[in-house]
Amino acid sequence: MALLIFCSLLAVLFFWAVGAYNRLVVLRASVAKQFAAVDAQLLRVLIWMQGNLPASMRDMLSEMEEAALPEALLKNERDLNLLKILENLSDSLDLARTQPLSVLAMQQFNQERLSLAAWAKAEIRAGQSGEPTWFIDPLPYKFDRLKAQAWPLMDAYNQAALKYNEAVTQFPASLLARQVKFVPAQTLDIADLLA
Repeated sequence: MALLIFCSLLAVLFFWAVGAYNRLVVLRASVAKQFAAVDAQLLRVLIWMQGNLPASMRDMLSEMEEAALPEALLKNERDLNLLKILENLSDSLDLARTQPLSVLAMQQFNQERLSLAAWAKAEIRAGQSGEPTWFIDPLPYKFDRLKAQAWPLMDAYNQAALKYNEAVTQFPASLLARQVKFVPAQTLDIADLLA
């Protein structure tokens, strides 16, 4: 009788573990799927930005080593800064695409995305104060529209990440998550999209 009870408990524990593991895998896949939509939209932003660069900057985008940059471009620190931001955002997006559940990859991507938003705000302010800038109407409007289209996608990613994080940290599933090295996902900062 004791052996039967013990075997029953082991069976219940086994089926619970399989069910909990499957749930965590489904939630992880949901986070990755939601990030794929964010990735596609941010890739549109990057391509749009690169397509709207002045010809002198567009030609140099593929050659980001300072030694290869012409002297005239090196003198324009704001343009050089944008080229670096675009390259860093592209690199961080590539990394986040392959590791959407990596906290470090997502933090780097988030930081680079916010750098682009900060650059755009600074360029808009520079244009309003009379400083020369190529980022003039209607470019800021279109940039804001592309960012606004990304907001619901980032919000959906954050919701999926929070649901996954809750499952990973909830006892007793947290014990299983620790065993299979499932860690909480990083959420994206979307405050800049509302400003």
